[in-house]
Formats: sequence, C-alpha cells, structure tokens
Amino acid sequence: MPRARTPRKPRPVSEEHHGKTSAHEALLLRNLPVLARSMTFAKMVDRKALVNLKELSWLYQLLCHRKDQAALTDNEKQRYICAFNMVNNDGTLGQLCDIHAEWHAQHTNPRLLPWHRIFLYLFEEALHNYHPDVCIPYWDWTKPEEQHFPDWLVGVLPTVHTPTRTINVIRSPGPDGVLSSIAAGGPSAMAKTTYDTFTSPINGIHGSVHIWVGGTMSDASVSPADPVFWLHHANLDRLWWVWYNSSAGNHQNPGLSGADALMDPWSYTEADTRNIASLGYTYV
Repeated sequence: MPRARTPRKPRPVSEEHHGKTSAHEALLLRNLPVLARSMTFAKMVDRKALVNLKELSWLYQLLCHRKDQAALTDNEKQRYICAFNMVNNDGTLGQLCDIHAEWHAQHTNPRLLPWHRIFLYLFEEALHNYHPDVCIPYWDWTKPEEQHFPDWLVGVLPTVHTPTRTINVIRSPGPDGVLSSIAAGGPSAMAKTTYDTFTSPINGIHGSVHIWVGGTMSDASVSPADPVFWLHHANLDRLWWVWYNSSAGNHQNPGLSGADALMDPWSYTEADTRNIASLGYTYV
C-alpha cells in the first residue's frame, strides 16, 4: 500500500467545544481550524455558564445520534439540508471536496473505512458549528424499502465552490433492482471473519453505489459535493461498526502501521478511529 502523506503542521488551538476532553478538542481544532475562526450561535452559548443544561439537552447532546434517513422527521431533514448549505457557504465543504480529490490512499484498500470515518467526523463537526443537534443520517440501502434514491434529497443539487473549481451537482440514479443487486453482497461481507476479507467486498459495494447514483457521485474527485455522499458513507461506517462488534468481527482493527496508520492529511491515526463514542457519535 502506498505510504500516507506527511500531515499538515498543527495550528494553535482553543478550548471547549461539544463537551469532549481538552486533548480531544485540541486534536479536532488542529484538523478543522474553521471551528476556531468562526463565531456562530452554537459557539456563543457558553454551556458552562448555563444554570440548567438539561433545558438545552435536545440541542447539545453528549452523543450525536446518527439515524436512518428514512426515519427522519421533516424538520430533521430540513435542518440537515440547512446545516449542509451553511457548511457549503462558509467554504468548508469545498475544502473537504478538494481533500477528497487528492491522493491519500483512501480508496480500494483497507484505509477506506478509517479514513472516511475521520472525513465524516470532521464534516459532522462542521455541521455542529451551526446546528449542534444535526447529525449525519445514514442511507441504509441494505433494506428493500430504501433501495432507491432518498426522495427528500432528489431536488437538493448544490453548487459547491472549492479553492480550485466549481462543482455543480448532478445525478442519474440507476434502476432500483440494480441497487438491490449491489446491496445483496452485504450479508456475505458481514460474515467475513477478518478485517481484510470484510473490507474487500465492502470496497466493491462502496464503489458500486457511487456509480449507481451516477453523475457527481460517480467521480471521486467531486463526490462529497453531493449531500447523499455523506449518507452513503455513514451507512458504510455503520456497517463497519456493526461488523466490528459482531462475533465475526470480534473487535478486529485494520492492520495498518507506520505511515499507513496516519489518516492524512489530518493528524488522526487509525487508533483514533476505533471507538465511535470517543468521536462523539453513535448509530440508532
């Protein structure tokens, strides 16, 4: 496997965000510096100064609950789209798109899942900068009733300006039966008993769903511009977590070492990805 790139130099950091430990927060701010530069309503609320934090428990959750997109309320869907648009407007989404277009050995190999776990985590924290209650939903295309493009995102076709180009999101989803055939490989993957044999078919399913959606999603250099990218990868991340905690997965971690264990261009390592609760989210 090609070696990972040298990480960017860490930047000065501040403290307090989302209730995580100061060390974890410092790591987050080094890798997502927009959080240190911006001043949004979510950051203006000093939770330490609140007399009764329980009154805002709906807004400031200890764990972000990533839900099946089919189970979202209309309000939750609208808030996800709103937060997505705000992260697009402040330039963060464009920066993430350009990073994804770079070579970080993040596809077609065992780094796919841990690298994208950090990618999703940073995007979710960017969402929280505007709407602390918004979590990335997952599109569970393993369910027959979800083996079609999510209806509520059909008309959401943003224009994303990156530091290097402009991306106009387009799509051309394939027949539902083709998506069903792709998802049919899931149970076999989930039954594998080693990380490498699990991640190999998952890599194939991952790419096939991208191609099925078509348009922007079929091109890795621009695919994160499509809002459904994040739902697709959240489902892959969820399946990995389910497999990891299953008797087949038996808490096995990717066999990455040295530079390959660095989730470049960030300073997170493979070890930082092993417990999703430490990253502040869970699946429901």
